[in-house]
Amino acid sequence: MREQMVLDEKIIGFELNANKKHFKWPVNDTDKKPKETDEDDDGSNDEMSALQTSFVVHSAVLGVGAKADQRNLVHLTIKDSANEKTILDQPILSLSLLKNDSISAFNLRVLLTETTEVTFKLVEGDGPVHLITSKILEPPFDFGGYSSDDDEDQFDTMSATSDEDIQHNAGDRKNPMAATGKSSKKSKKQQQHQQIGLINPCVTNNNSSELQQQKKKRKKDD
Repeated sequence: MREQMVLDEKIIGFELNANKKHFKWPVNDTDKKPKETDEDDDGSNDEMSALQTSFVVHSAVLGVGAKADQRNLVHLTIKDSANEKTILDQPILSLSLLKNDSISAFNLRVLLTETTEVTFKLVEGDGPVHLITSKILEPPFDFGGYSSDDDEDQFDTMSATSDEDIQHNAGDRKNPMAATGKSSKKSKKQQQHQQIGLINPCVTNNNSSELQQQKKKRKKDD
């Protein structure tokens, strides 16, 4: 899966405390460059309108002076002022000194528009709570360059490779069995030959003794 390309990222850090319990996050705070020509301005406006802005909360930590017997609860409200729609309105962070005094890799991510309003509020405790956020400017995800066929081809390749490996391994397992089978047959034959070899001398000796006895009888008769 491809990662989304980030064109620009602005880090925004702020503090919530007993004297400043609210913070309105600057959604529309953009650094504007001086205009060169009208044509350049039109082109840049078209490019900017095609981009999307995301709001990300990265981490939070209690600062110096935080009280050990207090819980610091941070509430986040995200609204769309155009249609008065509430996107998010709930506590997101709870910090206590010596228990849970920091949160890292929070990575709350929300897509913003020009009419989005973002407000942080310290609803419990006196802080200070230091938060690190960022505003990310990125192009919309290009689904045109992505195809599910790519995943299918990759899956087929992996399947074919695994099938070949299975067959190869199965062949390797069969060969030792065949070899052991042949060797077992040979060993049985060898055992049979050895048994025959042991029996034959006895038979030969018995036959020779009988001939000698017959010869002795003939001599006596004569």
